[in-house]
Amino acid sequence: MPIQKRCTLARSDDLDPTGDLDPTDALTVRDLAGLLKQVSARAGSPSLRALERAADRANQSLPRSSVAEMLAGKRLPRQELLLTFLEVCGLPSSALPRWLAVWDRLAAREADPTADRRAPFGDDLINDLRTAGLARIGTTFMTGLNWAALFAGVRELDIYVAYGQTWTRMNSRDLALAAARPGTRIRVILADPEDALTVELLADRFATTKELRRRIHTTRADYTALRCEDGATIDIRYRPGDRTLAFYRFDDTAVLNFYSHTRSRAAAVPVLVCRRPGALFDFVAAEWEAVLAGSRPV
Repeated sequence: MPIQKRCTLARSDDLDPTGDLDPTDALTVRDLAGLLKQVSARAGSPSLRALERAADRANQSLPRSSVAEMLAGKRLPRQELLLTFLEVCGLPSSALPRWLAVWDRLAAREADPTADRRAPFGDDLINDLRTAGLARIGTTFMTGLNWAALFAGVRELDIYVAYGQTWTRMNSRDLALAAARPGTRIRVILADPEDALTVELLADRFATTKELRRRIHTTRADYTALRCEDGATIDIRYRPGDRTLAFYRFDDTAVLNFYSHTRSRAAAVPVLVCRRPGALFDFVAAEWEAVLAGSRPV
C-alpha cells in the first residue's frame, strides 16, 4: 500500500508504542481484533470519527463502519484497512511486517480451513521468512557468500567474533577499502585474551590452547593496521565470555555464523543472512548492543 503522507494520532518518532504486543499470538480473527483494541487504547482510544479524519489527512481511507467491524472481530479486515489503522495509531513502518505476516496467515486459513490440519506447523514458512527478514540459509561460511558485494559501499560494519583470523585475512582487501573510506565506521569485538576463563573456554572449543591468545592479538593488530588519516573510524574492543555464534553486520544486512562444539573444521554449521526490517536482524542489533555494553576498548 503506497503511503503518500504519514499521519498518526499517537507519536511522530520511530518508537513503537506497541512494542511489547506480539501480533503472532493472533491465531484467529477475534485474537487479531483483541490486539487491535490494545493498539487503539495505547493511541489514546481515539473515536472512530477521529481515526477516519486522521486517515483522510494522509489521503488514506479508514471508514468508521469498517473500523468498527474490524475491532469487533466479525471478519478479517482488508489488508489496506489494517495497515492504515496501524499507521494512524502510531506504529512505525518497521513494525508493520509482523502484522502483515499475521494477516497473510489468517487470510490463507480463511481460503483453506484444512491447512492447519495437514501439517503440524501449518503453511507459514513464507510468512515466517518474511517476518524474520531471512535472505539466505547455508552451511559454507567462508566461500559460500558474496562478501565483496556486502562490503561494497558499506558505511557501518560491526564484527563480533572470537578471533576471526581467517575471515579477516581472506577479506583483507575489502576491509582496507572500507577503512580508507571517509565517514565509515568499523567496530570489532574480539574475545578478551586477558580473561583466564574466556581463554580456557575458547581454547577447549577450538583446540588451540597455545595459539588462542596469539591469534586474538594478531587479529587485533590487523585491524589496528587498517587505521589511516581521514579514513574510517575503527573501534577495537575485547569482551570476556564464551561464544556461541559470530556475526557481521553490514549496514542493513547481517550474517550469523554458529560455532560448532565438535573439533572438526569440516563440520557444517548454519549460516544465516538477514536484512532489515526483520525479527532476525533485530535480534542481531540487540545482541550487538548487549555485547558492546560488556566490552572494553583495546
